[in-house]
Amino acid sequence: MIEIIYVSRASQRFKDNELSNMLKVFRKNNQSKNISGLLLYNGSGTFIQALEGDEHVVSSLYETIRRDPRHSRVNLLGKEEISERKFPDWRMGFQNISKLSLAEQEGFSDFMLHAKPLDFLTAEPSFAVDMLEYFKQSTNLDLDKD
Repeated sequence: MIEIIYVSRASQRFKDNELSNMLKVFRKNNQSKNISGLLLYNGSGTFIQALEGDEHVVSSLYETIRRDPRHSRVNLLGKEEISERKFPDWRMGFQNISKLSLAEQEGFSDFMLHAKPLDFLTAEPSFAVDMLEYFKQSTNLDLDKD
């Protein structure tokens, strides 16, 4: 089993209803392929996502994402074998962090609100993992557990 973490730039801005409709499709696909993970969106075009599951299936999905015209500047931040999932119950946890008041979150900066994909490549490698772990603890995630 592997975990892939990547950052990308949306080729367009998405409205809330567009994101919601896409998430429904992505979650259904992830469930059928036994993929779990978390997707963060900063509201102005930057995505960061962790995907977990079978190595072949997750690698194939990542390649599909790289070719998806809705994404540009897709950059792999990490790929590693894992023995246990960080997001075992989430087909795709989601948070549009532009809707959060990060200033109220103790110890967390607004880095991603202003981040561009290249910023993640120059940050410490564990930064993306720390960010995803932080949001894993959030009670405001859209988990769609039906």
